[in-house]
This record gives sequence, C-alpha cells and structure tokens, in this order.
Amino acid sequence: MPLAVWSARYETGIKEIDAQHKRLFQAINRMEAAYRAGTEEAEAQESLAFLARYTLEHFETEEALMRAIGYPMLEFHQKEHADLMTQILAMKAKLDEGFLVPLDGADFAAHVANFAADWLAHHINEADMGYVQFGRERQPEQP
Repeated sequence: MPLAVWSARYETGIKEIDAQHKRLFQAINRMEAAYRAGTEEAEAQESLAFLARYTLEHFETEEALMRAIGYPMLEFHQKEHADLMTQILAMKAKLDEGFLVPLDGADFAAHVANFAADWLAHHINEADMGYVQFGRERQPEQP
C-alpha cells in the first residue's frame, strides 16, 4: 500500500496546485517503494534529489499565487517552506554520504519518506487551505 495516499481532503480546487500536490505524493511513494524494494543507494539518492527539486518548484508556484492574492500570511508560509527545504537538504546530504543505517527499525531513506509524507499531508490541510480560503473570499470565482 502506498505511504502517501491522495484523497479529496487534500484538494484545494486550484488545478495547478492539486496537480503538483499529487505529483509530490507520487514522488514520496516512489521513493518509499524503492527503499522497501532494497534498490541501490544511487536510486535512493536520485529519488530524494527529485523530491527536493520538485518541492522547491512547487513552493515557488504557491508563493507566487499567495503574492498575487495579497495573502497576509505569506511570510509565515515562506518560513514553513524554507524550514522544510532545510530539513530535506540536510537529509539528502546524509543520504549522499551513505547514511542508510536503521533508525527505529527502518532505513534512513524510509524515515525520510515517512517524514515527507506526514509533513505534506499536514501542510496541505493546515497551511495551504488557509491561502485557498483567503483567495476564495477575495476572488470567489477564482481561488
């Protein structure tokens, strides 16, 4: 069963954002599946590198949308994004150094996938829905 399961509760109603969120869920699942299958370290590194790149691209899209609607919590949201990128890049550095030892019975790489899945689900439901609601209130026909 996939680690990160997309459902209607994550839908923002903004096609581009929803498509990017779905792709992030898929990337997390590919990364976790690769670790579970015991694939080579290079594949684990490649999966996490893709997740880092695509997450950054997604954050840029979200932040541009928030600027466009005048979202008052933009700076807070940017800080959450920056904090996550710092954590992902630190984890990527450890993985690049070959840090694949067990943590609580799971490989470090699986730990990264679990962390990313939990963070993404929480962030969408808590932080992202805030700017979505704000956008709907300001521009009911175009969130």
